[in-house]
Amino acid sequence: KGLSAPVTIIAGCAEGLLPRPPEDGQTEAEQAQHLEEQRRLFYVGITRVKAEPKSGKPGTLILTCSQTMPYADAKRAKIKLAGRKRGQPSLHASRFIKELGPSAPKPTVGHNDPTA
Repeated sequence: KGLSAPVTIIAGCAEGLLPRPPEDGQTEAEQAQHLEEQRRLFYVGITRVKAEPKSGKPGTLILTCSQTMPYADAKRAKIKLAGRKRGQPSLHASRFIKELGPSAPKPTVGHNDPTA
């Protein structure tokens, strides 16, 4: 509680991982509560970035989202797939990233991605 860092990384920002799907048998109210708790935890994570004004260093927030995942892993995690990319199941970015709105930084593609 109250911890912060000059660099904060939240990995796995793919729909189905963040937020996770609700458990089987949950009521609609429980599903809504489950989603809101995950949204709250995401917010806590992204607000932990701390700039270092004395040294002139800005804080850095890194959100990562894999573009693809092995099918067996996606099925086991109950992830709804976006489609296929080069034979691999492709993923949707987390709705939480989209909810950051138009002022959110634009996504960048990793340097090792051959589709960049």
